[in-house]
Amino acid sequence: MKKLLKKQAWLGLSALVLLAGCGGGGAGDAKNAAAPKEDLYNNEPVTLTFYNHNAGILGQADLDSLVGAPVKAKFPNITIQLVTGTNLDKMIAAGELPDVILTSNYYLFDLMQKDLGTDLNDLIRQYKVDMSKFEPEAVNLLKKFGKKGEIYGIPYAMNYGVMAYNKDIFDKFAVPYPKDNMSWNEVINLAKNVTRMEQGTQYVGVDMGDPQVLSRAYSLPVVNDKQDKAVLTNDAYKKVFGLYEQLYRIPGIVDPKNKYTYGIDYFLKDQKLAMYPYWIANLTTRLPQLKEAGKDFNWDVVSFPSFDDKPGYGREIDFHLAMVTPTSKNKKAAYAAIQSMVTEEAEKTMNKGIRLTILKDQELKKQHASDTKLYEGKNLAGIFKAKPAPLPEPTQFDIKIYPFLKEAAKGMAAEKKDVNTVLREAEEKADKYIKEEGTK
Repeated sequence: MKKLLKKQAWLGLSALVLLAGCGGGGAGDAKNAAAPKEDLYNNEPVTLTFYNHNAGILGQADLDSLVGAPVKAKFPNITIQLVTGTNLDKMIAAGELPDVILTSNYYLFDLMQKDLGTDLNDLIRQYKVDMSKFEPEAVNLLKKFGKKGEIYGIPYAMNYGVMAYNKDIFDKFAVPYPKDNMSWNEVINLAKNVTRMEQGTQYVGVDMGDPQVLSRAYSLPVVNDKQDKAVLTNDAYKKVFGLYEQLYRIPGIVDPKNKYTYGIDYFLKDQKLAMYPYWIANLTTRLPQLKEAGKDFNWDVVSFPSFDDKPGYGREIDFHLAMVTPTSKNKKAAYAAIQSMVTEEAEKTMNKGIRLTILKDQELKKQHASDTKLYEGKNLAGIFKAKPAPLPEPTQFDIKIYPFLKEAAKGMAAEKKDVNTVLREAEEKADKYIKEEGTK
C-alpha cells in the first residue's frame, strides 16, 4: 500500500507540473496545444499483449472481435495477443506483465494494491476521450480510485442488474408475472405464491444470492471512514438481512438439507427457480448454451428490484475497463488501442453482440444483443428502468469481509439465528481481521 501511495504522490506531482506548464498564455499555450500530437502512436508495427482478469474474455477470437477489429480498422500495424496459461501473481514475480489488463471495477482496488495501474489522463487528453459520454456512475466510481485526479482505467462495457423469471412456473400456479420497478418486499411476497411442492417437485420462488448482492445495491460500506472498524450491525445492514430473514421463513425456500441458495443453473437448466436476480452480461453469455441444448423455456426479464426507500435504483454499478500496466513498453500503442475500443462506432458494434455498451445512450442500450436475437419478444428495455446504484469508496477490506456476511446468512437459514446475532458475529470476525491486517 505504501508503494502505491508513493506512486500516486509521484503521479500527482507530475500532473501539477503538467498543469503548471499549461498555464501562462501566449506562445507557451500554442506549444503545449501541439504537444499531445508528438505523443500519439505513429503506427509502427507492434504486438500488444492483453490479459483477461475476470472480464469475461472467452479466448483469442473473442478478444479479436472486441479489441482487434476496431483497432485494426484504425491502426493496422497493431497486433492484439491474449496472454493465457498464467496469472497476474506469476507475471508479477517474473517481471513479465502484459501491456493491457481487461478487468471489472470489482477487482480494481486489488489491482491498484499490486501497483498495476497507470494514470490514463494522458490517453484521455491526447485522444480527446469524452468521459461525459460514458455511464455517469461508472466515471464517478473511477474517480474514487484516483485521490489526485488520476484515472486508472477506461470503461468499455457496462453490466446491468436484471431479474429473470420463469413464466412457465408462474403460469403453472396462476400467479401474475413480476413487473418492472418492484421492491424487494414485493418480490418476497410474490415468491411466497410460487414456492410450492407439486407432484414431488419443489419449486423455489426466488434466490436472492449472497448478502453482498443486496448490500452493494444498497450502497453499504463494510468499514467506517477510518477503515479501522467494521460497520455491519447498523440499521441499514439490519434492513438488508431482514429481507433474507423473511425469505428464509417461506416454507420450501430452505430445503430439508439446509440448502438455501440455488444459482443460475437451477434457473436455466433445472428450471425449478421462479425468479433469479442476476447480471445481464452473465445471462446473455449463457442463453446460447440453453438453446443449443434444446432446453429453452418461456422466460423473460424485468428490472432489478429496488429497496422501498431507494426506488428506481437497481443493482450496483458494474463495468469492464481497460488498464495500461506501468511497465508496458508500448504505452502509446496501448493508448491508441483503448481509444479505438470506445469510439461510438466500436461501441455500437459491440453492443449488438453479447456485451452492453458503456455509453449512457439509453436508446442504444435497448438495442443490446440485437444481432443475437436472444431478447426478441423479451422485456429487455424494462431492465433500464432501474438506475445503477452508486457504490461507496472501495477499500482493501471489501472482498475479505463479504465471506463473513455469507456466513451470517447461512446462520439464519441453516441454524435459525436472528438478524442481530448473525450481524454481531460477522462484525466481530471482521474487526478481528481488520486488527490482524493492521499489525502486518
